Amino acid sequence: MANLTQDRKSIRKDGTLFSHPVSAATTIYAGALVNLDSAGNVVAGADNQAHTFTGKADSRANNSAGLAGDISCEGHREGVFEFNAVGMTQADVNEDVYIVDDNTVGKGIVAQPVNVTGVVLKRIATSRGGTYALAYTNTGTTLSWGGGSAINVSVSGDFTLTATDGSQILANVTSASLPGLNQSDNIQLRHVKCGRIAEVASATSVYIDILTAVRA
Repeated sequence: MANLTQDRKSIRKDGTLFSHPVSAATTIYAGALVNLDSAGNVVAGADNQAHTFTGKADSRANNSAGLAGDISCEGHREGVFEFNAVGMTQADVNEDVYIVDDNTVGKGIVAQPVNVTGVVLKRIATSRGGTYALAYTNTGTTLSWGGGSAINVSVSGDFTLTATDGSQILANVTSASLPGLNQSDNIQLRHVKCGRIAEVASATSVYIDILTAVRA
């Protein structure tokens, strides 16, 4: 486009609210976490790798009998809101959270390793959603992630493991607690980040700052 040659009215929005078309045959309930599907239409929050997080719905949008875009969903793109949670503790304050369903959030890593003892995993920016194999080989004292290159972990510390698809995970290793035999665990990582914990009300209820995910 060419430079302006006369005044132009530039419409301002504060960026707090959103209004997006709703997917076909879909009902969004007030207070729900909501995603955009691959076509850019609002769907109920879910752990779906094809979705992106868009915010919190402010009112019900019933498009159960409609086509995509027949109605819109309005809501907030920022703010701190309370949602149901899975297995939270006070130590999780300021940690990222991910969608479990449209009113429940959980940690980015569904469960820590069980068979590969002495290892605690932490999700990092280059971690991707999905299920990956964490494998420990006793001979050589190595760990690998998602079929990627094995790394020697005979000395305690933090190690970045890389899968064949480029996904990475941080492994905190206590070498004295590693298994005495070859072991592995399938580790599930959630797909859709929806915010950061601002306050833990209980193990099953947290307040999350959704803006940190919308603008990620």
